[in-house]
Amino acid sequence: MIYQAPSPLKNMGLRFLLVCCGFMTVYIIFIALISIKVGITHLHQDGFWMPLLAGSITIIVFLWLFLCLLRFILNQMKDKDIINV
Repeated sequence: MIYQAPSPLKNMGLRFLLVCCGFMTVYIIFIALISIKVGITHLHQDGFWMPLLAGSITIIVFLWLFLCLLRFILNQMKDKDIINV
């Protein structure tokens, strides 16, 4: 059986996709942190908990999605393109 390394173009594309998704995740987490800050600075108003809850849920969901995508992409980069005949 002959081992063929994955093409470098595939790995570069997957790394680029991972970096783009990382930047998007960081941006969304930044917006969620601003939402949490707004909720904390307006503790005296009714409904102050809504920005806190929305920001917290957003951070949790997008970190979970990014970690799942990271695991998938790393598995694709390690994948061997071997055809058994």
